[in-house]
Amino acid sequence: MTLLRRTTSVLFTLFLFALLPACSTENPTQTVSEADLVILGGVLLDMVADHADPKPLKALVIRGGKIDRIILADSIEAIPSSLNTIQADSNFILPGFFDAHVHFRPWLPDASIWKRASSYYGITTLFDTGPCGDHCAESGQDPNEWIKAYKDFMNSSAVPDGPTLFMTGRRIQSLDGTHPLGVKLSSRGEVATYLDSLVTLGVDGVKVESSLSAELRTIVMEEANARGLPVVGHSRDANESIAAGMKFIEHMWPITSSIASSDPGEKFGSPQHDHLMALNKAPELIRSLVDNGVYINPTMMGRHGYFAESMNGEAAVDFQSMEFGGLFSDMPEHDKEGVRAWWARADEMNVDQIEIYKESLRKVEEFLILFSEAGGKILVATDSGEDKLVGINLHREMKMLADAGIAPYRILLGATRWPAEMTYKNELIGTIEQGKQADIVLLGSDPTTDIRNSRDIRYVIKAGTVLRGPTDCSVIMPPVSVSCSE
Repeated sequence: MTLLRRTTSVLFTLFLFALLPACSTENPTQTVSEADLVILGGVLLDMVADHADPKPLKALVIRGGKIDRIILADSIEAIPSSLNTIQADSNFILPGFFDAHVHFRPWLPDASIWKRASSYYGITTLFDTGPCGDHCAESGQDPNEWIKAYKDFMNSSAVPDGPTLFMTGRRIQSLDGTHPLGVKLSSRGEVATYLDSLVTLGVDGVKVESSLSAELRTIVMEEANARGLPVVGHSRDANESIAAGMKFIEHMWPITSSIASSDPGEKFGSPQHDHLMALNKAPELIRSLVDNGVYINPTMMGRHGYFAESMNGEAAVDFQSMEFGGLFSDMPEHDKEGVRAWWARADEMNVDQIEIYKESLRKVEEFLILFSEAGGKILVATDSGEDKLVGINLHREMKMLADAGIAPYRILLGATRWPAEMTYKNELIGTIEQGKQADIVLLGSDPTTDIRNSRDIRYVIKAGTVLRGPTDCSVIMPPVSVSCSE
């Protein structure tokens, strides 16, 4: 009897000790280790839900460059101490923006402009989908080696000082392809060998050209899928891409070619042919796109921005940013002229051409509204590089999509979660969730009510490091006159 009583007492004591850790974790006054950064207050838009779900915060805790704790406003959990704090007040807290379609060019030999311009506008991730351009074609430099050096420069800093760069290598084209930087392939064996070389290089995706046959495009998709690589790039026809298993439509001409009312007698392009869309054919294509999980990247700004009425006044912003003291003031003069010439394209068109382009834009907008309302995912990705400036163009792309009638929250998804999904990076970035990289933007006003508020940037945080504050831009900018508070 004594032994039984003693055994019962020991077991009961062990049971109590087993309960202690669980009890202590619920104690709001327990000691918590110091955090690297704590954001106090604010409204969280974590971009996890498919519809706006704002959450008032008590604190967002960052440790080791990752999101450690999300403490909601009504929680009794203690806020850990931290040497670095941000008082968010009524700011809106979002994942850092992701521009999943850019093209690095050699006028940025050390990529410093890309770093500060992207960070200034809240972009914490870039995806180069076709490197180097005319420079490599003229100089004979290997684009794969060239972009790998850029990626290393952008990503190797011990302390984050700009966006993460992801990349593709040289684009894949068929034997009759004409792109000067394309790799010509014709068989599964050649595709497999080239993709293996890209994996060794460290690419994050595969770029394809529209010259690929339907059979070869399917082979590229199968081999890329086997290596865990997304496929981006051009296609001749949206239906052909869907049949091959491709999850990405770049630009609008593959859409137009699939539902055109007539054949232009030449290769489809945007915006010179988008007025040929037969929108009565759109529902069937849209259903196929949505059912197959295809993302559309319409590149609104790059293809339509220079003649769109909603972009009136934006050219002056770029011109000012290239003047002394501006964000792009150290760009070579030749390339500044390229930016000015891009904005002046509409001046070279006659009245009939302008009307065709405006009709093209109207039909693109109508298609995108139908696609979005059906659950389609539109990527806010800009095709920036060379004559289109990185950073600010992401916000212009958002504005053009809003002008088309796309709901602001879905536009924000296209600049955060959806590009992370499309590039297979959504385990790391794209939403604000515990354990993910602390790439964060704080906005001074609500972007879900007016997408123009995406420019109201107060803080930019990259992997837990503050790149931009309301007044101090020394981390991302040279000593120039542009004010971060503007």
